[in-house]
Amino acid sequence: QGHDVTLKEALPTVGGMMAYGIPAYRLPREIIAEEAKVIEDQGVKIEVNAKVEKPVDLLKEYDAVLMTIGGHKGVRLPMEGSDLDGVILNADFLRNCSMGKETGMGKRVIVLGGGNVAFDCARSAKRLGAEEIHLACLEARDKMTADEEEIEQAQEEGIQVHPAQSFEKILKGNDNKVTGVAFSDILSFTFDENRRAIIEKAEDSYHEIEADTVIFAVGQR
Repeated sequence: QGHDVTLKEALPTVGGMMAYGIPAYRLPREIIAEEAKVIEDQGVKIEVNAKVEKPVDLLKEYDAVLMTIGGHKGVRLPMEGSDLDGVILNADFLRNCSMGKETGMGKRVIVLGGGNVAFDCARSAKRLGAEEIHLACLEARDKMTADEEEIEQAQEEGIQVHPAQSFEKILKGNDNKVTGVAFSDILSFTFDENRRAIIEKAEDSYHEIEADTVIFAVGQR
């Protein structure tokens, strides 16, 4: 439309969640770089490592400010043990993977969530050398939101998938570190008219899986 456009990116490269939320094995970084070059060739000025603390201050220099910041914050479920040492959020984990930074991951990982991002976390953990990886979700196997291909490939890679699980609590040792997660089997899982989850658990199905790392992959905001 003829505007003079500057793109300010807080991170070292452009692409947002494409570059920092989707693993490189699924979306090669050179493809993102090629896309960015098309935009630059059209005359858009791109500034990386340019974190904006106060968007309103940009109005002194620009006529308009458009916020397109994405869902870079993971969601931590309000359950017992969710703030223990060894509990990581999906967005933070995947960003650190993409940047080659320390993730804080141990050897035995449990991912909580059943969507594509949960599988991105599980399969990235595999590539980082985790020895045992479990993925557990509320949904039954046929209701999981991840692509069928993702689920099958993860299982081929040795990731253990546990559908229809209610997350009871994250277990801790004496040092406030994660030691595992307690689950119960779910018989049925529906939502009422207010979108509140109604969960029917199987009797005497409480069980624990040992782990030193728990990754929440239950949404982003």
